[in-house]
Amino acid sequence: MKGMTMNEMTGCMCCAGLSRRAFLSVGMGAAAIGLLPGGAFAAYGDSELMLLSCIDPRLVHAVHEQMEARKLRGEYSQVVLAGGPVAAIAPAFKSWHAAVWGNLDATIKLHNIKRAFGLTHLDCAAVRIAYGNDAVLPAMERATHIRILRAFRAQITKRHPTLGCETGIMALDGSIETIAA
Repeated sequence: MKGMTMNEMTGCMCCAGLSRRAFLSVGMGAAAIGLLPGGAFAAYGDSELMLLSCIDPRLVHAVHEQMEARKLRGEYSQVVLAGGPVAAIAPAFKSWHAAVWGNLDATIKLHNIKRAFGLTHLDCAAVRIAYGNDAVLPAMERATHIRILRAFRAQITKRHPTLGCETGIMALDGSIETIAA
């Protein structure tokens, strides 16, 4: 048996060409990966929500502070794209829609989330790209965000009727105005 490959010993093609030593090395490596903190494969366990927010560096810290204030550390997954919910619904970002909704689907499966949280912010360049300069004029900006967030909520409800949905608009000072259904 010395010098035989696993295929020669077992007839199994999945290990064709591996010596016993190589086969054991692969097995030991796989076992060691399982001992790594947090595991090395798919995440598991329940989380509270998935947060969809904007990439604007002015507000990254404020977003995390808000989640901390809500006592959600380690209880949410986060998708960060230009405009946050804008990326999920605006025709200008149509090529991103599948990524957002696919991520939500995966997050539901992996983390059994209870709700989604769509967070836009004032003075957002992605809103300007998607809807034009007039959409972010002071007289129109809040209404634009409300329209975006209601469309986001409608998509959540359509795709996952039992999933809760929160929406909000962040001001540049980091405060959040909750937008009801």
